Amino acid sequence: MPGEEVATHALITAAIHALEKLRRVRFWRLKIIRPNTEIRVSFSALFRILDGGHYVLVRNLHRPELFGPFGGVFKFYEGGRSRLDELLFRPQEVGYTDDMRNDLRGFLPRKNLSKMLKWFDQHCDRESAAECLSRELREELKEIRLSNLHPPRHLEVKKVRRIEEGPEEVPARSYTQFRIFDVYDISFQDAEWLSFFKELKKISKSSSDLILADSSDIVLGRCNDGRVIGNHCCYLIGNKRTRPEAPHFAKA
Repeated sequence: MPGEEVATHALITAAIHALEKLRRVRFWRLKIIRPNTEIRVSFSALFRILDGGHYVLVRNLHRPELFGPFGGVFKFYEGGRSRLDELLFRPQEVGYTDDMRNDLRGFLPRKNLSKMLKWFDQHCDRESAAECLSRELREELKEIRLSNLHPPRHLEVKKVRRIEEGPEEVPARSYTQFRIFDVYDISFQDAEWLSFFKELKKISKSSSDLILADSSDIVLGRCNDGRVIGNHCCYLIGNKRTRPEAPHFAKA
């Protein structure tokens, strides 16, 4: 009924405004309470590769005991460095490797978090989601010795959801943290992509570096063979964490 549709739309609009107001309050607190204290931030894209109720997960290079979706941290371009300098953004240095160069992962004063997020959402001087996911896909295939498996060059993606974690305290760490995970599906599967996904899922059935996991595996955090699934995989199926994050390395 038209009246019901109007009422539903009004409720959705009110909920969106309420969430945005809550978000502003969260960020406003950071400008008042310890505004110059550093907060850790990271901005990541996750590639949801789904077929028949199973998700393709890959071993994490830096935390090899964990499996997660293809994807990773966005990178900024040199044109964005001046703005990041203005925000006093400091790239994460502990555990740094060459593949982390220009990652949007690091520290900045708490008072600048809302400005950082606004810059990120302007999509300027940083990778697009398709660029980030294409790069990560190729890098991760190379890391698990599948560089001979070539994904198509052209990738179009559509956003499934955005997850904002925090700001929140990190267990055994002295800092607070704010993370964004943007989850994407491929928006158009042509013959090349269909062939690539078919081969990837075929390899997953026998590879020690790939997993085909269903939603119950992801919620529980472990496959039948004992391999451990990272807690951020929960965002492939919903917007809530179902279990704590795995412990950090002592020097990471």
